[in-house]
Amino acid sequence: MKRIIILVAAVALFSGCASTETIKRLETQSGHGMYTALADTQAPAPAGYGDLQLSLSLKTRNPGSVLMDTTDYGTERYSLLVGISGQTLRLTGARTPESGDYHGSSDPEAGNGVRYHFTATLRLPVGSHRITVALPGDGVVLEHDVTVHHGMNRLELKPVYGMKSSYTLLGFRGERTYYEGVTALVVSGQSD
Repeated sequence: MKRIIILVAAVALFSGCASTETIKRLETQSGHGMYTALADTQAPAPAGYGDLQLSLSLKTRNPGSVLMDTTDYGTERYSLLVGISGQTLRLTGARTPESGDYHGSSDPEAGNGVRYHFTATLRLPVGSHRITVALPGDGVVLEHDVTVHHGMNRLELKPVYGMKSSYTLLGFRGERTYYEGVTALVVSGQSD
């Protein structure tokens, strides 16, 4: 039994280190030329190129909502990193304060907090690309292979939130909430 516990602890430690190393690599790499970040009014893609529209909407708690808050939740410093072939783009999401009641709700985004909408349109050469997306504030990394075709391509990401604390008195057993941060990113839609 001790060996199993040690093995589980080691796997958790090393997986955390891997995502930390990936985030550090994304924050320091400065490659150029693989893609171009486009404005909304950009002309259609020329032959041999496609546009990839990346989007993510998530919610965090308000800044300072816990006693010893060491996160960037609810601030302009909370960001999304997108890396493709050594080139990194840091996105700051559009922030919108949200309020609402969470009592009795099973919605993981119910309650007071800050909604972030991250969007970017990238012009890439047609073909397969490995995209790395990271939320440094939560230590979350997603690596995903995408095939870009000529024209508009879409990649929609969705957050997976942490589990609520198991305070049985408050009825928070077995549900997820934005208040516990993002634990993973998943691809919820991809079209080309």
